[in-house]
Amino acid sequence: MSKLDGAIVYVELERAGTGRVEIYSREATKEEALRMFESASNDRRAIEDDLASRVAAEVKGDLLCAGYFFVEGGKDAHEDVAFPILHAVAAISEHFGIDAETLERALEPANVAALSSARDAELASFLNDHPELLAGAEAIREKHGNVQAALAAELAIELQGEVRH
Repeated sequence: MSKLDGAIVYVELERAGTGRVEIYSREATKEEALRMFESASNDRRAIEDDLASRVAAEVKGDLLCAGYFFVEGGKDAHEDVAFPILHAVAAISEHFGIDAETLERALEPANVAALSSARDAELASFLNDHPELLAGAEAIREKHGNVQAALAAELAIELQGEVRH
């Protein structure tokens, strides 16, 4: 199967404060990837990977996110589904056909640390090769700070009008 004909099925560990790190990936057909994702998306253990869903589901801690990636008509197609770590290995094993023992080994602290270090080194190398990205990011951060300050000032004015002593 060529990379253009197939898909990549992946599993990423998401930790608060450190982002995501890929712990597993393999090739699959697009049809297999879509079928696995559809099955996992309908699992009652799955949650939306956003703050509101995490709060509603009372999720504390890490998530495993499993999904697919492929190119269709010159565009990237990708989706993933999140599971709280408590149910993640069993659910992902069930829906994506990944051996549970393989996932458990990938989640061992030493393996996660090695994968995180490799991810960070790749990112540092990429940013070193493309310094213009850092300049753009700095400009965005500055604009974001200005917007936050303006919103805080506006909120303070609104609250002054509502608070009566």
